[in-house]
Amino acid sequence: MRFLIVLLLLMMASPVFAESAPVPPRRIDLDKQLKQEEEKKQQLEKQVQEIEGDLQSTRDRLVETSNSIQKNERTLQTLEIRINDLEAEKLKLEQILHSDRQSIARLVLALERIERVPPEALIARPGAPLKTAQSAMLMRDIIPAIHRQAAALKANLANLDKVSKNLLEKREKALAAAEELQQEQAQLSGLVDKREQLYASTQTDLQERQQEVKRISAQAQNLQDLVRRLDSERTASARKAPKEVASAALPATGDARLPVSGILQIRYDEPDAFGAPSKGVTIESRPGALVVAPMGGVIRFAGPFKNYGNMVILEHKKGYHSLIAGLEKIDTVVGQSVSAGEPLGLLHKASDGKPTLYYELRLNGQPVNPSQKFADLG
Repeated sequence: MRFLIVLLLLMMASPVFAESAPVPPRRIDLDKQLKQEEEKKQQLEKQVQEIEGDLQSTRDRLVETSNSIQKNERTLQTLEIRINDLEAEKLKLEQILHSDRQSIARLVLALERIERVPPEALIARPGAPLKTAQSAMLMRDIIPAIHRQAAALKANLANLDKVSKNLLEKREKALAAAEELQQEQAQLSGLVDKREQLYASTQTDLQERQQEVKRISAQAQNLQDLVRRLDSERTASARKAPKEVASAALPATGDARLPVSGILQIRYDEPDAFGAPSKGVTIESRPGALVVAPMGGVIRFAGPFKNYGNMVILEHKKGYHSLIAGLEKIDTVVGQSVSAGEPLGLLHKASDGKPTLYYELRLNGQPVNPSQKFADLG
């Protein structure tokens, strides 16, 4: 009997039969704190997504504006070349006309001298019939020459007028293109500033990475050593990062294009300024021309390096790197992801008005012919 009573009391004290015990206050505070932290995390993730969406939209607009600017630069460069040719042609025509005028003036002066001799004087002179015949023969030769000179003068005057009108038309077009280009450049500058602000807001270690790249640049012996060191640093960072982050680091290559619009001066493997086979291509363009990413990639280096001046190095998928040297201004930072055609900076301004940009494509650290990526170089 006593056993049954004890058993009954134990059963009544168990959680099954007992009333629900009150939750301790500390447990309530912890649950509330966890809920608040989760809400903050969701808000931050939403903000990051909004910033990344805005960043991608800005990048798309940058590519679109850059395409328009480079098209305008090509038009302007073509107009400038044509204007130079027309000015040279005009100068040549003016020199020819000056020479023609002098020749005709001499012929007219000769005719005037003949006219000053009256017929009576020719008759009164001994041998006048012979002189008269000689004068007639001279006039017969001079008159056609005058007609030929006059016809040539007329044709050259008409050609000069045509060249002058063409030159005026090209100058007006060049002025309009330059004004449009200036407006587009101002728009691009605003978009670039926005891109940098948005990118910086999502990066916490931006300055640290930039300092690391400066340290690597100072230690590198040459360009190949720089690429090798940058690649080693990237590999070491990728090992520390989560697998999904490392795999998503490089954007799509996109449609390959040359980094600047202009005239190809030196091709791959042709003699460079020092007579050695070039490991890249040299492109002549306008001073301050827009320089864009030739393919989608990530900026691994941005700044001065030895005698290359301001240079940008991009890493692409499948072991490719792009080296772009000769920039006056760099509008990108280390670690930034860029699409093909997205602006990187502006070309330098040469003293002779013919600045050049050097572009090199590397595969697994070794220079390769860029024509395997760029159809225009084939």
